Amino acid sequence: MEGMSGRVLYLDPFSGIAGDMFLGLLLDLGVDEQKLVEAFEQLDVRFDFAVSRVNKSGIAAVSTSVTLPDDDEEADEAEHAGGEEHTHEHEHLHVHAHEHEHTHEHEHVHEHDHDADGEEESERHGHGMEVDEITAILDRLDEPARTKAKEMFASLLEAEAAVHGTTADSVHLHEAGAIDAIVEIVGAVKGLEALGVDRVVCGLVNTGTGFAKMAHGLYPVPAPATAELLKGIPVRMDSFSDTRKELVTPTGALILKHLVDEFAPISMTVERVGYGAGKRDLAVPNVLRGFLGRSSSAETAKRLLLLESNIDNMNPELYGHLMEVLYERGALDVFFTAVQMKKNRPATRVSVLGELHSKDVLVETLMQESTTLGVRVTYPERYEAEREIVDVQTPLGAARVKVARYGGDTVNVSPEYETCRKLAADCGVPLKEVYTIVLQAAREQLGETGGTR
Repeated sequence: MEGMSGRVLYLDPFSGIAGDMFLGLLLDLGVDEQKLVEAFEQLDVRFDFAVSRVNKSGIAAVSTSVTLPDDDEEADEAEHAGGEEHTHEHEHLHVHAHEHEHTHEHEHVHEHDHDADGEEESERHGHGMEVDEITAILDRLDEPARTKAKEMFASLLEAEAAVHGTTADSVHLHEAGAIDAIVEIVGAVKGLEALGVDRVVCGLVNTGTGFAKMAHGLYPVPAPATAELLKGIPVRMDSFSDTRKELVTPTGALILKHLVDEFAPISMTVERVGYGAGKRDLAVPNVLRGFLGRSSSAETAKRLLLLESNIDNMNPELYGHLMEVLYERGALDVFFTAVQMKKNRPATRVSVLGELHSKDVLVETLMQESTTLGVRVTYPERYEAEREIVDVQTPLGAARVKVARYGGDTVNVSPEYETCRKLAADCGVPLKEVYTIVLQAAREQLGETGGTR
């Protein structure tokens, strides 16, 4: 597609997100299953990875599952030492044998105290995995997947530690849940790499509501560790009966936290639509939908907030101070516009552009530093050109220009004011002529064309 650049994946988690759903989505979008298997084989851990196509409320979707061989199977294999071939689709190496029903209602992640009853806890919940064991497994990956996977697992441990009031190195993971998470994290990282995705954007995340049964009893949805990982992520928590279920798992939240670049609407040209199947049966299809395509704005669109207030009773001397304070507290842009209010009173519209995380402090600043009684908030998108400062040589001396590129094309070349002003003063040449000289030199040096702004 001429003029388009940046492969983007847009996630639509209307029915939640889990690690197995994300893997199914990637496979449905075209990831070669063998590529994932090759990545799993690097882990040198035995498990069964199954892929199937299922129907979820009328939608064809790809389902994945991870299971561990049971004790009888392990014993049989040890006895026959390579005799009978295993019948599962993909079989890799073994850490511990343990029966596990892969339901994705929750992931079996538990923290155990290092005290007298720690052994009893381990017996109740099966084999545990130490942090060092997991790190050793992830260290077998190649880069950059190794670093990203370890970073994601570190977040999971920190979330569990925060919930239980302990430290990350004290958290033990149930073996089946740990292998599950390892496979889903590694598959997510390697799958995106295989798709050649430059940017992942996500819509509003449906977490579900209600309670989920876990090893320590009934826990609210989202589960505590999941809730920790969802900090900073826009979610909705429907109270309808059909979504009073756990729809986001810890690995699903990890994918959102570490692999999604932005949570915002997006304009894109869709090439493929895929569906990853969940394990729930709901009134709505329990699938993760994804759109794969290209967008010229994929690397430049950014969701911002715009605060506005019309003021007709403030001393004009205060506006300069208001602008300074707003910039100090994170505003990206501040501008004033003359407007007419009711009864034809002249007034000033104060407009403040900022990033989403700055909303509270910027609203508070407007309330404290101006006489406004209210602030309007909207959420525009801003599309930015890539910018680069380049030094060019001119007959008058060195000068700096700003080069702007969008969609791979140079769209603007602008001489920098301060360097042009200095050249004008040093050489006794009118500033407007300096601009012309610098622009011409920049075009010749860069071999590109562009306009000033």
